[in-house]
Amino acid sequence: MNARPMVMVVEDDKEMNELECELLQIHGMDSMSAYNGADAVEQAQQSHTDAVLLDIMLPEMDGFECCRQLRLLDGQDVPIIMITALDNDTTREEGFRAGASAFFTKPFDPNEIVNTLRVLLEEAGTTAS
Repeated sequence: MNARPMVMVVEDDKEMNELECELLQIHGMDSMSAYNGADAVEQAQQSHTDAVLLDIMLPEMDGFECCRQLRLLDGQDVPIIMITALDNDTTREEGFRAGASAFFTKPFDPNEIVNTLRVLLEEAGTTAS
């Protein structure tokens, strides 16, 4: 199966959302955007995603609650990478408790995100070219 992985980018900053989507496109992945946690959960219920890049500080529903709700959806046991400006151990712990597969702080190294995403996709049985 050579289909391009579909990654949902959940980021309320429009420019950052677009940059993350462009990064994924460059590295052989497709993307869909959500700008708040509630929309992300709704999209996940309606569309197939192979992974999620998830900001924490979001309107309507924060990334922690979004992550927990995504983990409750049938068939949505996908890699979730949290990306946030919050840089402390408590935030990181809460992210992993909520169900995050990986955690990065902004500013992040794009190559680290892509490499981690590729490993997680491979482990989940989906590959990125």
